[in-house]
Amino acid sequence: MLKTKNLMPIALIGLAWPLFGLGYQAIVIHYLPHGWGLLAEILGLFLAGAITGALLLTALDSMSHSTGRILVMIGYFLFAPLGMMAGLIAPASFEPIGSESWLTFVLVAPVLITLVASLSVSVGLGFTGGLAIAARRLNRER
Repeated sequence: MLKTKNLMPIALIGLAWPLFGLGYQAIVIHYLPHGWGLLAEILGLFLAGAITGALLLTALDSMSHSTGRILVMIGYFLFAPLGMMAGLIAPASFEPIGSESWLTFVLVAPVLITLVASLSVSVGLGFTGGLAIAARRLNRER
């Protein structure tokens, strides 16, 4: 369960996701959406960042050994960029061509960004968290 003191880091991680995601998109890909598309990507990336930040802090709190915490952090830093890029690409495949209404941008795009990005980071945290638990158990058996 999350503690009240963890809300500030979650908010900061949530705010960092749109900055990194849209910054990467603008600098490397030379594309930045405008209007409702920009609002949808900012909202979706913020929500995905906040959800994955909460997952990260929960996973770190559940690890009692420093090796487990290190593996969870490595997993987050490996899978967060993948989740961010997958989240930015996801809405494009579901948008019908020619019918870009504000409803699509306000409802569908942020939900897709949040789901795809959070899912990929969750898989990464689950994988590295499982490795951390297995490493800890194997270390105890020696």
